Amino acid sequence: MSPEALSGEVAAGSRQENASGEANPPARWHPALVALHWLTLILIAAQFLIASPMQDETRNLVERFELYQLHKSIGLTVAGFVVARLLLRLLVKPPPSANDGRLLRFASDAVHAGLYLCVVALPVTGLLLAASSPIQIPTLYFGLFQVPHPIGPDKATYELMLRLHDFAGNALLALGAVHFAAAAVHVVFWRDNLLRRMWFGSRKAQPSLRA
Repeated sequence: MSPEALSGEVAAGSRQENASGEANPPARWHPALVALHWLTLILIAAQFLIASPMQDETRNLVERFELYQLHKSIGLTVAGFVVARLLLRLLVKPPPSANDGRLLRFASDAVHAGLYLCVVALPVTGLLLAASSPIQIPTLYFGLFQVPHPIGPDKATYELMLRLHDFAGNALLALGAVHFAAAAVHVVFWRDNLLRRMWFGSRKAQPSLRA
């Protein structure tokens, strides 16, 4: 094989590696943040699936009690994941933004802030909703232990938390739809490896902690 042919083959292989992303991995998020992101998404999806049957008054009380306990337990777990994510975001340097342009970055930051706010508000209002309910039912975390209620029964607080909980849930659905649509644009039209940034794999060399 001539040197020119060998050089061309090596160049072709290099281009193929770069195209596959193996030789030039995207600037990914920290794997702990990646894991928390997808686990949170799975748990939130489960919450919306549980919400309807747990309010079905045709079910027997035992089934509804178990569904409510599962719903509250998952909600508290999501709250813990969000706290962990926020702490990691303070410690771990994020990859460069995938959005070029000030307007796109602002829109992305606004949607993410709204999502964080909703995911924090839902378990907080949910716990206060259970605590202020006129019918006092204990909150059992996956049946392992009882979570203390921070307040006692109060009709006005109960009704307020009920409205806020419903509002936060609807807002989360709306913002989640926007987030999904934006991710679809990145993947289908722009093809800029956005999803690979929020997945496991080799990362470009970058500082692991904030300066």
